[in-house]
Amino acid sequence: MRTHLFGWTLLIVMAAFPGTAAAQARMPHRGANAIGGEVGIFLPSQSGMTTGPDLDGTFEHYLTARNSVRFGVGWMRPELEANHESKMREVRVAGDLVHNWEGGKVHPFVGAGLGVYFLQPKLNGSNAGASAKKFGGTLLGGAEFFTSKTFAIKGEARYHIVTKSGGYDPSGLSLTIGLKSYF
Repeated sequence: MRTHLFGWTLLIVMAAFPGTAAAQARMPHRGANAIGGEVGIFLPSQSGMTTGPDLDGTFEHYLTARNSVRFGVGWMRPELEANHESKMREVRVAGDLVHNWEGGKVHPFVGAGLGVYFLQPKLNGSNAGASAKKFGGTLLGGAEFFTSKTFAIKGEARYHIVTKSGGYDPSGLSLTIGLKSYF
């Protein structure tokens, strides 16, 4: 008798709140989190610099199913065209606001963010000159391709708009692909 009463009570509660149970089953949902990692290329806007690697790690918290706050750390290293041993290390620590659209297994997104860029010239792997901290922002867009309920492959284009450091312009375009896991 007790088992039947529990079963009927559970069924009535689920029938009364179908949207809540369904919303929690879908990712992303309000209160969900995600971690991600990306790898790609950085195309600097500075004349005389060539493409370099870009690595990024992120933590994202969903305020609603469609809007999130993303915190990330990125590392870029373009090199001087005339001397491939001369590079500029750029480390970005930032926060972004991101909006996505439900698209079944594909979720396109756009966003913008602000951050601090730590710049360090490098020569033959060693520091070459003074480092600098510069303020910057990003505009971004891309898409997530869900392979399961809690896992996605992500492609993103992000344009960095960064304050100049002396005669160097650290701005540029990052093109990345990565993995993202929801919890």
